Amino acid sequence: MNAFLDEIRRGASPDFAAFRVALGAALPLLDRLAATEQDAEWHAEGDVAVHTGLVLTGAYELAEHHDLSGDTRLSLVLAAALHDIGKALTTRRSLDNTGRERVISPRHADRGRSYLAYRLPELGLPEAVQSAVLALVGHHHDLGRTLEAGTHSAFRRLARQVDLRLLYLLEMADTRGRVTKDRQARLDDTELFRMQAEEYELWENSDPYGDWCGTVTDALPGFGPAFLDLTAQGGILDYEAGLIQTPQEAVSRSYSARSGFPELVVTCGPSGSGKSGWIAEHLPGYTVVSLDALRDAMAGKRADQSLNGQVLQAAKEALRVVLRRGGKVVWDATNTRRDFRRVPIGLGLDYGALTTLVVFQPPISTLLGRNPGRSHSVPPTVLAQQIDNAEFPYLPEAHRTLRLDEYHRETGRAGFGHSPTFAPE
Repeated sequence: MNAFLDEIRRGASPDFAAFRVALGAALPLLDRLAATEQDAEWHAEGDVAVHTGLVLTGAYELAEHHDLSGDTRLSLVLAAALHDIGKALTTRRSLDNTGRERVISPRHADRGRSYLAYRLPELGLPEAVQSAVLALVGHHHDLGRTLEAGTHSAFRRLARQVDLRLLYLLEMADTRGRVTKDRQARLDDTELFRMQAEEYELWENSDPYGDWCGTVTDALPGFGPAFLDLTAQGGILDYEAGLIQTPQEAVSRSYSARSGFPELVVTCGPSGSGKSGWIAEHLPGYTVVSLDALRDAMAGKRADQSLNGQVLQAAKEALRVVLRRGGKVVWDATNTRRDFRRVPIGLGLDYGALTTLVVFQPPISTLLGRNPGRSHSVPPTVLAQQIDNAEFPYLPEAHRTLRLDEYHRETGRAGFGHSPTFAPE
């Protein structure tokens, strides 16, 4: 682990300036936060760097008050230092509906999370800390939205993606680090969130859908993990969409799949992250729909983007053919943008397939280092654009998610028993 971060893990409390010095090489956006303005009505304390310094102070105080230590303390503190890093990418001035000019930072939490996804691996963090920081940064505006929704499903959806206690503490630190008229109201809402999470039995609950999976297991003895995933995880998606209310309904909905169902794997990762090699090793029985291979066949060159429309239509039809016959298929493409991977995942869900998203997450240095030696290297500018424009996936995008590091070691799983299974045919 980075020595600076290990000191924080052991109890050190450096200021934001120290973060900029220690982590600036890996996270260059830190140096831009002092020049990133904020709207004075919501952040009268000043620019993003000033705000972040105050949030850090609050995080240290809360960590001490709640007796946090080790990786848990490091997760909260690092998330506090990085929670608004996406503002450096998204902040702009815009007129509101009254014609008044405001400073806005749309989707900065999501952009910040995606920015960090391929940069945090450079820091040598324990996987639990890396995952916690990404979750806290990406969801740090979802506490208020979830409280406003107020439903058990909304709280469960959030709880399966982020530790609600750490999110609560980050929100407390974030609010204490603001100078705004509604500061006390925000603090009161944060306490209401905590009480509601406790009432729903989701406070410090690492498995918010454990009862669902238990019900599915009991109702479907003798079925394999793939079918159980299709039933339980499909039911969870339906529940969070408001289509069903109980796991028993999920079991009923799975009846037609008992005679067989297709399986779809969708890859997600920049060029050179190892997708095709992993597919060849782990999915030998799957039909491969490769956009690169189709470009080569249709345009005569993998890098030729001139026929992308026709290539996409051909890929979709090839995918449909396998889904119709209930086969196993993998969609091999970068899919770093959400709208790109939504195409195959959407088709898979339409055809009743068990959908698995396999996310490749090597550090940037590995991606840049591998690229020149690849047989199908891409221009450095193209690779940089893939990384900069990446939209890192969230769990609700598919039934199952599997995250892999640069060595294709599993760093995160989500599915039945948290273990997507791939077995050659």
